[in-house]
Amino acid sequence: MSSHVPAAQRALRVLTFLAAQPEPVTLDRIARAVAMPRSSTYQLVNVMIAEGYVTHLEDDHRYGLGLAAFEVGSGYTRQAPLQRLARRPLAGLVDELGESGHLATMHGADVVYVLEERAPGKPSLVTDVGVRLPAHSSPAAAPSWPSCPLRRCGPCFPTGPRSSPGPARGRRR
Repeated sequence: MSSHVPAAQRALRVLTFLAAQPEPVTLDRIARAVAMPRSSTYQLVNVMIAEGYVTHLEDDHRYGLGLAAFEVGSGYTRQAPLQRLARRPLAGLVDELGESGHLATMHGADVVYVLEERAPGKPSLVTDVGVRLPAHSSPAAAPSWPSCPLRRCGPCFPTGPRSSPGPARGRRR
């Protein structure tokens, strides 16, 4: 059962936005990205600074992720919930088929590779754990296309899925 907690949603939007940036950003940029007034963004970001999730680079007038955000990400890496659930079934498939395999999950319009199981004597796969690819460029997303309702897949493919994937733009997260 989901509940509506606007303050939590706004804080998570700020964290998600900051995590996607290649470098710290200005407060105005955060406010625009999360569709909040600058004054409300300032108050929220200050709470997040006090809790360690955001850091303020005063000389640059920019904000970035804080140590607490790093600890949350590290905790996910340590706990590895998806990997723990999928490791045995994936290993079983690899043993049965004699081919290497990946576990990948959709994240917005991207596919994120989270687990790799190599078959003995087989070459490594093209992608690696932690790589993100646009869904239309990843064979991992292809099996879900026929059963994906347009309302769910539309945001991933604004102009529709391409018939042939373009060059991979892998990037680590």
